Amino acid sequence: MEVSLQNETLESLEGEIRDEPDYGDFVGQKIHALRKTPLGRLRSEDLRLLIENRVSLPYLLPLAIEKLRKNLFEEGDYYPGDLLQSVLNLNTGFWTNHPQEWRQVHELIRYREFELEDRHIATETFLELS
Repeated sequence: MEVSLQNETLESLEGEIRDEPDYGDFVGQKIHALRKTPLGRLRSEDLRLLIENRVSLPYLLPLAIEKLRKNLFEEGDYYPGDLLQSVLNLNTGFWTNHPQEWRQVHELIRYREFELEDRHIATETFLELS
């Protein structure tokens, strides 16, 4: 991640400050708090949660890819590879509009089909675009 973005938050990058959710939904409250967290402090679980909920993908996907380059089976709170699974689960419309990122992720998983299958990480939807 660029040093200049380490201290930026999603709110500052997007120029959008949202009111705190007035409902008791844990996920909504967590996402609200994470939007105020500097990008350099986001953990793998934070990225997994935000990506899974399609929040600020242009900023977060590069961070996730960076983590996945270091460890393809990077783990959030659930299981080894849950960050990768959240990335692979992005819909085809997103990937169609972000072909460079699709190629980067494809390169990471390209020769690892057996490992992915052994870990029950689904690639079908992602690979439909190849």
